[in-house]
Amino acid sequence: MTLLTDTTSVDLTKPVGTELHGVVLTELDEAGIDELKTLIADRGVLFFRDQRMTLAEQVEIGRRLGELHVHPAAKAPEGFPEVLVVHTDENSTYTAGNGWHTDVSCDERPPGLSMLRLEETPSAGGDTVWASMYAAYEALSPSMQEYLLTLTAIHSGDKAYVGRYSRRGADVDYPVNVHPVIRTHPIGGRKALYVNSGFTVRIKELTQRESDALLAFLFDHIAYGIRFQVRFNWEPNSVAIWDNRCVQHHASWDYFPETRSGFRVTTRGEAPFLTA
Repeated sequence: MTLLTDTTSVDLTKPVGTELHGVVLTELDEAGIDELKTLIADRGVLFFRDQRMTLAEQVEIGRRLGELHVHPAAKAPEGFPEVLVVHTDENSTYTAGNGWHTDVSCDERPPGLSMLRLEETPSAGGDTVWASMYAAYEALSPSMQEYLLTLTAIHSGDKAYVGRYSRRGADVDYPVNVHPVIRTHPIGGRKALYVNSGFTVRIKELTQRESDALLAFLFDHIAYGIRFQVRFNWEPNSVAIWDNRCVQHHASWDYFPETRSGFRVTTRGEAPFLTA
């Protein structure tokens, strides 16, 4: 089936987020996969309900979306090195994604698409919120937009992983890379803000004090940008697929001590770039 065959789509907000009904992800043909990529690049994140599949089937969908990414810090299920387990329960001391971020932006080639499928959800809470970085960029003044186009930022894995994820050895060097503050999306060519509070540690061209002030402003701009955010209420077997090049997300940990559990697969993107 193609993506749009017998499909009903509902835009949850104008800038970001669309829920699709009538789609069975495991039955999409190649045309459907291509439609999926194009629609995600435009809408930032897509939502699907009642998607029953095995872990192997989820990994196969991920492979059809692109080359799969292996997380630099988290442990994967046996036999599935590309899978990130997302699990929080009464014994957890933190939950993955509890802060505004785009996935693993510290990599030289950060993730493109992420596909999260939850199998167990709490009785209430546990929503995820996404924010459009197209709209975040466009909401800035023209003067600020022009200034940010001249800057690059340092993204460090240490900021996100040290003290949270189990290291894969005694001495692991997490990735550190420099990316443009504003990046161009390879599908459609739109510009998006590309700094996040999870990984970005410094604006390279500024002093530390100047960088701290500018990053604090941009992080607040994202966190309080209600007009370009969308909230999704999870149910068992719900799936979200988002484009890390143009959205950030924040997982709400407001359900302790209940359990929220599922699996994420992610594709590798290209090195972030900015075109004139």
